[in-house]
Amino acid sequence: MNLDALTLAAIRDEIVEHCIDGRVQRVVQPSSTSIGIEVYAGRRFQLLIDAQAQTPCVLLTEDKLRRGVEKPSPLGLLLAKYVRGARLVDVKQPLLERVLHLSFRHPKGETELICEIMGRYSNIILLDNDGTILDAIKRVPPSLNRYRSTLPQHRYVAPPPQDKEGPLGLTQERLGRILAQSEGKPVWRSLVSGVMGISPILAQEIVYRATGEVDPPRPLDADRVVAILETLLHMLRPIETHEWAPTIAYQDGRAVAYAPYELTHLGKAEPIDDLSEPTDSMSDAIRRVQDAKTPFDAYEQVRARLHGLVDDQVKRQKSKLHSLRESLVPASEIERLQLYGSAILAMAWSIAPGQSELVIDPTHYGVSVLEGRSEEHIPLDPELSPSENAQKLFRTYRRRKAAADQVPQHIAETKLEMAYLAQLGTEIDMAENRPALDEVEQELREAGYVSRKKKRAATAKGTLLTCRAPDDTLILVGRNSVQNDEVTFRRGAPDDLWLHAHGVPGSHVIIKCAGRPVSAATLAMAARLAAHYSASKGEGRVQVDYTERRYVRHIKGAHAGMVTYTHEETIIVEATLDDLDI
Repeated sequence: MNLDALTLAAIRDEIVEHCIDGRVQRVVQPSSTSIGIEVYAGRRFQLLIDAQAQTPCVLLTEDKLRRGVEKPSPLGLLLAKYVRGARLVDVKQPLLERVLHLSFRHPKGETELICEIMGRYSNIILLDNDGTILDAIKRVPPSLNRYRSTLPQHRYVAPPPQDKEGPLGLTQERLGRILAQSEGKPVWRSLVSGVMGISPILAQEIVYRATGEVDPPRPLDADRVVAILETLLHMLRPIETHEWAPTIAYQDGRAVAYAPYELTHLGKAEPIDDLSEPTDSMSDAIRRVQDAKTPFDAYEQVRARLHGLVDDQVKRQKSKLHSLRESLVPASEIERLQLYGSAILAMAWSIAPGQSELVIDPTHYGVSVLEGRSEEHIPLDPELSPSENAQKLFRTYRRRKAAADQVPQHIAETKLEMAYLAQLGTEIDMAENRPALDEVEQELREAGYVSRKKKRAATAKGTLLTCRAPDDTLILVGRNSVQNDEVTFRRGAPDDLWLHAHGVPGSHVIIKCAGRPVSAATLAMAARLAAHYSASKGEGRVQVDYTERRYVRHIKGAHAGMVTYTHEETIIVEATLDDLDI
């Protein structure tokens, strides 16, 4: 659901309450359509502004916002120049419009950040102190909108006013005419199409509170029209009183809707039959509903780029594997080449100059490759002598025999490389922050998959995940190939217990038990960690192998973290960690 004008008014009040006169500490760009602003006003607040078409939003979040794009946009660079270090001095909202104006004061003067939260027309626009556009997250040229282009050095033009009735001046007669329109459609749809600032969810709530039904039958009598008008004005009163009631509605235990007022119609009407509940803030309500639908990934662009690099290499390795398999020559074919050469030398006396074929009797040779044949035809090059024809066949024989000896090894090496790339793909998905993604990129570089031409700053080394089981046993979890090597071969003792999700890329997990018996609870906890940090994370139940670390061996010639193991046992666990104290 998109954020409406009434919800934005509640968000505006939260920003004023917590952030006004605060100093901007950081400006980051979590995605190509979003801006993150960290404001210090006694404590740190994270303001996220997103102009994504599907779920645009403005909200305060507790999670520290981080850079997710490879390079900041021109708007991001200008925000760093004009907003970082500035103070947030005012936040305004045109009445019942889905637009916020954030005013910043800094040594260079004042700038204004316009947040237009209007579905696919959403935008984030930075203005100088005289209303000229410095830049926008989405540039809109005249070819797309000749009445309201959004480009640097153009004057900012506000969104056109809605061609609807203003709610605060409505009378019973005018509302009655609006509700009488759109015959055959629900009453609440008439409210949405005829009254400014009324979203579908607000309209349904107004009609339900006034009539007891989300879709009352038409025509509406005068009493019901009056009730709808009174309820509408009552629902808009918090714009002046600032008394909001942030609420989340649930369906099957999942957050599906939010509003700055109690959602009575969603608490009782189908299809959303779970009760709604109040929440701490409007921002929290929006975040929880959005996370339930599509968790926000601040590093989506970086993941996509790294996955692209891995996918390209996987394609190359698959092509190489296909070529290697095509180059394999059956042993019988290789043996036949040697036999042909020997036969030519043995029958050289009978080969006339310019002869193009030698016919032999297979029964004279008694070898398996010629069994069942009445005669064998050996092609000859008429330009070569018998000896030269034989030597040519012997050279081909030696070359193919050498290839036959080497190709299986190359095939095995290629399969190992593909397994390593699958592991890297899993590491990209598991990475929880930018340093973890940088470590994956460093692995790609060290493996020769990424050019070393560009100098890069040293990558911060990620830390192992360590946790304690209920009986205080230490559990170590590696979350990339380098960490897996460290967990298994430097931190793990031979008599510790080692775990790994069966048959898929994933983390190496060590239970530091030093040969002591491991409780069922500790084993289950470690197995769930191995399942969660693996390619099988999304599956309901995951098979996890465990064995003593002494039975784990690094694969010779393979990349870090690639092992083979024996003496394993298996446990099946859930991949979720929700109820674990980690």
